[in-house]
Amino acid sequence: MTALKNVWNFVRDILGFRRNSKYVRKYLNDVNIKSSIYMSFIIFAIEIWMIFRQINKYISPSWDTYESLGFTSRFDLFFSYTSLYFLFIVCSLAMFLFALFYIKHVKNRATFITKLVLGVICVLWIFLLIPEKITGTNINKVTTVLVYVSMPVFGVALIGDTLYQKIKDDNSYILSIVLIVCFSLVCLLFGIKVGYSDFAHIADIANPKFDIKKLKMITCFLTMIVFAACLLIFKPYISVLMLVSIFLLFYYFLDSYDGREFLDGDKINYITFLISLTAITISIYQQRVAEAKKDERLIHDAIYDHLINIHNVNYLSNEIIKTQRTNPNKINSHIYLFTNLANFRTINDQKGFDEGDRVLREIGNRFAISFPNDLVARQSDDHFIIFTKNENLDEKIKTLENTVKRAAGGLFVLLKVGGYIPKPNENPNKAIDKARYACGLIKKTPETNYLEYDDKLDLKFNKRQYIINHLDEAIEKGWIKAFYQPVVWSDNHELCGLEALARWIDPVYGFLSPADFIPVLEETRLIHKLDKAIIECVCNNLKKAIDNDRKVVPVSINFSRLDFELMDVPKTLNEAIAKYNIDMKYLHVEVTESALTNSQDKLNTTITDLKEIGYSIWLDDFGSGYSSLNVLKDFTFDVVKIDMKFLSNFDTNEKTKDIIDCIIQLANRLGMNTLTEGVETKEESEFLTKIGCGRLQGYLFGKPYCLEDLEAKINDGSLKISKKIL
Repeated sequence: MTALKNVWNFVRDILGFRRNSKYVRKYLNDVNIKSSIYMSFIIFAIEIWMIFRQINKYISPSWDTYESLGFTSRFDLFFSYTSLYFLFIVCSLAMFLFALFYIKHVKNRATFITKLVLGVICVLWIFLLIPEKITGTNINKVTTVLVYVSMPVFGVALIGDTLYQKIKDDNSYILSIVLIVCFSLVCLLFGIKVGYSDFAHIADIANPKFDIKKLKMITCFLTMIVFAACLLIFKPYISVLMLVSIFLLFYYFLDSYDGREFLDGDKINYITFLISLTAITISIYQQRVAEAKKDERLIHDAIYDHLINIHNVNYLSNEIIKTQRTNPNKINSHIYLFTNLANFRTINDQKGFDEGDRVLREIGNRFAISFPNDLVARQSDDHFIIFTKNENLDEKIKTLENTVKRAAGGLFVLLKVGGYIPKPNENPNKAIDKARYACGLIKKTPETNYLEYDDKLDLKFNKRQYIINHLDEAIEKGWIKAFYQPVVWSDNHELCGLEALARWIDPVYGFLSPADFIPVLEETRLIHKLDKAIIECVCNNLKKAIDNDRKVVPVSINFSRLDFELMDVPKTLNEAIAKYNIDMKYLHVEVTESALTNSQDKLNTTITDLKEIGYSIWLDDFGSGYSSLNVLKDFTFDVVKIDMKFLSNFDTNEKTKDIIDCIIQLANRLGMNTLTEGVETKEESEFLTKIGCGRLQGYLFGKPYCLEDLEAKINDGSLKISKKIL
């Protein structure tokens, strides 16, 4: 049974009995219409040529010969031999223009009138031109009738498709098939009629004046068969049925004709031709179906999300753009909702990524079901976008929350939604960014689940976009500079180092705070560009100071966790040192504690490599995270920088002093030097000196200075460079 089933499935695939998808059917139809452009043009050109041949042949002298045959005039003679050519010209011209307009998507008044007129001519063909007399052999009678029946059907289909396109603004799939079938039928019948003349004229061979070339017209039949086969690649079983039927009809008439014996060699040749053509037709069909399915998969991947069977952002954006062109007022009544599932990683951590993907699929599909008349798409991760009417938002958000709650299965997952009402003709991607920006602002606020983008947020958003778009320009034009904050010895307050801090002095926004641009650059994964620029600036300034015989102090440079992902930190530092020919002792590497506590193996390896190369490694913001002691256990640092938050309650919280004291003693026991940030009062300085903190940094000793101000402070003695700087 299994073997028979496999055989049956194979036959179904070969002959095309399996139902194709809507896209594959349309693809096959479009390819057939493209083929008809070339076929109809060739036929049109050939028939024009044949008309001229007839003019030369029958409108020439020797009228007496044809007058004796009963022709009343030269026109009667000419039309009797060319009426079928004119029919073929009209039919091929109509097919050519229909196919061309279809493929080129030409839709205007001229094409409408042209197709309508041609359709009417085809319908009225019998009445406009006197058909050939339905006399003679059986095959002449049959083909003449079928040709003159096919033409009106072809015309009706052309008129119907023209009107359908006018009303629906699209072509009719069914009527386009009818047009191709009718055109192919006309071709086949014409081929039979002309090809049969080989046998109809056999009785005239004895006449010395008989033109033996008339016996070569069988090639017309074979040519038309090939034409039709190329136009009818819908289903192999349909193609096979039509080809076999035409050949059987032709064979029947030839075999029943008394004037000439149908030779076995001819039978074998025709059957071989039929089999070969059938095989070619099936092969073309299978190739086209394979191409259509491949394109269908590519299109599906282009507009559908790879994880969930809902659309992606590209599809949503394109659909909105189409609506903006056709119905802009509809856009004004809608709103973008950008959703984020806060704490979704809990599902992945506790139940695994497979379960997390299942929950995402459930949420996405339920979102689509809950908003059946709206556009729903997944952007990435746990982010979804809904383009819906700006009404009943509270109910809609409540629906989304309930969906997330059910899908999460009792785990703590919060829905955050950012909304944005678009402006007329606003780019959908920019609008989505604004909704996402609003959503991001409430990501860490449990009490708020919805925030709508307004004018106040617009100012912040525009600044954010400005930072992203002008980062490269700011680096190139020197808007981003390195400012230096002094680091002093705790015992004598002499300058022993500097921390390089990025500052952006913009021609539009003026002085941009690091709080304005650093989070944005980290979020957009551009922070490495900023840090590279600071390395370049610091090394350049150090080189100038050395060349001018000024005493220099080491500079510590902050590195983000993303720097270790987005660039090769050791290579970048080594290249900068080599470029400016400075000693690596003048560059210290600062890594934040949070970067190390959440680090991966690559970052750990890089820190070890930097240490082995000879760079001084500093731990920044120690005490701001949750795993500080693990960091001290796993790494060896030259300097531990105690976070300034420890000094925020220095005067009121007695525990502060004890904790700082313990940290410093612990670092000293581990062989690490200490530096405390945020020192602003004399009392804090004295306490830190007393408990053995080696270095101090804070506004008490100086704010971050630009290079010129720093040099001025050094020159006027406000900052005294220590003889011991390392």
